[in-house]
Amino acid sequence: MRPWAGIGLAIVVIAIAPQSAMTVSAAATSVVLEALPYLAVAAIAAPVIGRFARVLVAYAGCGCTAGPSARSIPAAIATAALFGLPVAAARVVVASLAARMTATKNHDAHVDVLGDVAALLPAALLAAVIMLVLPVLPLAALPVAALFVGGAILGVVASPCALGGVALAASLHARSPVAAAGVLCTAGLLPNLWRRHAHVAMHDPWAYGALGLACALVAAQHGGMLVHPRMAIPLALTACMCLVLAWRVRSHRARAPRWFAFAALAAVVIGAPAPLYRETETTLADGFAGERVDFTGVAVAEHGNSALVRYAITCCRADAAPVALALDRSVASVNGRWMRASGTLERDGAQLRLHVEHIVTITPPADPFVYR
Repeated sequence: MRPWAGIGLAIVVIAIAPQSAMTVSAAATSVVLEALPYLAVAAIAAPVIGRFARVLVAYAGCGCTAGPSARSIPAAIATAALFGLPVAAARVVVASLAARMTATKNHDAHVDVLGDVAALLPAALLAAVIMLVLPVLPLAALPVAALFVGGAILGVVASPCALGGVALAASLHARSPVAAAGVLCTAGLLPNLWRRHAHVAMHDPWAYGALGLACALVAAQHGGMLVHPRMAIPLALTACMCLVLAWRVRSHRARAPRWFAFAALAAVVIGAPAPLYRETETTLADGFAGERVDFTGVAVAEHGNSALVRYAITCCRADAAPVALALDRSVASVNGRWMRASGTLERDGAQLRLHVEHIVTITPPADPFVYR
């Protein structure tokens, strides 16, 4: 698609559904920002450590580069915490074996930040769309086989980074453990489907400058509701590294990477809208009957059920998962407002709900997310 055609399509989508378009744009941009520190380090280090730069990123990074991303040690730690050590270890072993069978000498030797971002974009956008529509999908009505296959497909095409794949599985686990298992069986275990087969270097100082400015703005906002606040310092350093890369390629010109670099900068400047709260299922996996809870979230009343809902970010906005707490009283009169409730968890059939002892309306927090 030509750049002007892409811009025209983006304008039409924004005009039709501005909230959804901004949400998808913010989520996709968050994936790019999550990957940039690892990519920039590899690019800066490449002249020193050569082909081992990609090996460093593959195991020490988030897994956003080419090849089976489940090799990522940070992603393995997250997998172990959420699904157990055996699952995490098995994914690392399988991904490492797959990487040895599919890698080529030429492919491993190249470190191209803008090329990697371009390859990441389709999956990042798809992941953002999936996270937007996931809460309204009728998962409970689907057959078990369909859920597993659907989860496996999501794992292949909708997990641009290993941490994102783990978070996607975690968000599915509360509503469909079978679909979550499907995600874990494929996410990060196969080469990136969006990776270009032939390496074509993409170098442009303006693109590096735009990405560097985006990193600096998000770092100044302590994550800016796009990435985990712990990413602020790495992003500040990445902004400096982007300036170095821009200086290195100052004599090169490539228009293609400018479009997505300035689109990412625009998404950061415009800001990330708060998520739409739709989930009404209890997803407090570690709760138990009799536990006292103090919970803050948005009041949601749907289909006769009432709950407080808030979204949790593991690494970036694209992996935001709902954390919801069912209530034993109706909140229909304050639907959509921020509330703080306290009480005791009690068993209600197969799920837990809060026996409310105290509930009040509060001012919306500056950051609607919680971070794990």
